[in-house]
Amino acid sequence: MHSIIERIANAIASMMLFLLACITLIDVIGRNFFSSPLAPATELTEVALVVITFLLYPQIAFRNEHITVDLLDFFLPAWFRRIQFVVAGLLGALLFGVLAWRLGIQADRLFKYGEITAVLKIPLYTVYYFMAVMSALSALAFLALSILPPPAHPDHGASDIRGIE
Repeated sequence: MHSIIERIANAIASMMLFLLACITLIDVIGRNFFSSPLAPATELTEVALVVITFLLYPQIAFRNEHITVDLLDFFLPAWFRRIQFVVAGLLGALLFGVLAWRLGIQADRLFKYGEITAVLKIPLYTVYYFMAVMSALSALAFLALSILPPPAHPDHGASDIRGIE
């Protein structure tokens, strides 16, 4: 089930990235050759970037593929790295939990006021609810990550370079 969800999320994100490239191409050609830019280009770009970014956050969190800085990991004992891994997971869960909560509040406000985008009339609350749900899933992924055992090596799958020798 997890693999199917990942594939669907990756397919949607890939389609949105392709759509973003097409929008940019059409907008640039229209602007430079016909002095007529694509009117909804900005709105479509914003929504596409939101979908791509927030759709992939839970996957990145659960796979532990977020950016890490491990300057001291090779010098720290395994028990300390485990504590560090749990604390990082809990902090990620807290951060994305707060983000989900605040985005949900903002989505409720946007729904109440009936806010829409200027050109395409997209209801903004739908975008904010999407961000809230994906942030909540990211928080759950970070929480699961803090409970699961850490990766066997502190390099998280990076190269075999062990520092200056």
